[in-house]
This record gives sequence, C-alpha cells and structure tokens, in this order.
Amino acid sequence: MRKIFGEKGLGSRNEPLIGSAEDIADELQSWVEDTDIDGFNLSRVVTPEGLEDFIDLVVPLLQERGIYKRDYADGTLREKLFGSGRSRLAKSHPGASFRALGSAALSSQTVVPAAE
Repeated sequence: MRKIFGEKGLGSRNEPLIGSAEDIADELQSWVEDTDIDGFNLSRVVTPEGLEDFIDLVVPLLQERGIYKRDYADGTLREKLFGSGRSRLAKSHPGASFRALGSAALSSQTVVPAAE
C-alpha cells in the first residue's frame, strides 16, 4: 500500500504530471493521440497556483497544437444534446411549468422560505 500511495497524487488514481509546461503538454497530447480522449479532468494537489499555471502555461500550448478548444460552440447545452431549436423543455414536460418565478404556474406551489 505504501508503494501505491507513494506513486499517486493525493486523492488521485493517476501519477501526477510533473515538468515544464512543454513536458505536460507533450504528455497530454500523447494521451489524446493514443486514446482519442476529448478532454481532461484536472485536480490540484497542493495550491491553487498549480491550476493557474496550467491555464496560463499549458492551455496555450495545447491550443496551438489543436487539441484544446479556443471557443465553445454556439448554443445551450440542451441544444448541443438535443439539436438546434430545442433550447428549452417542451411545453408538455412537467418541468416547463417552473420556467418563470412568480408565474401562475408557481402561484399554486407552496414556497418554504430559507432558514436565516
């Protein structure tokens, strides 16, 4: 167990990436090329500066290499999942009645104030 914990970062299943921004970008690029992943889940182990350094130093390198997006595609998440023109729940969906606070749909609902 000691060997396993010594090889992994705190709260991680993977060995931490350590090196220059170029080293980190090279490793992440190899993951993309070898496994066809389309994103990364990052976690910081010690300080928030690690994430700031990643954003400032590594992300631009990944963008130059074309493996990290520069912009998000237009549209809402719902449109990206269900297609153009479907940015809201269908009127027949039960959740559609909760669209606007204070609407007639909510007037029949009991609202419990937050505890102070």
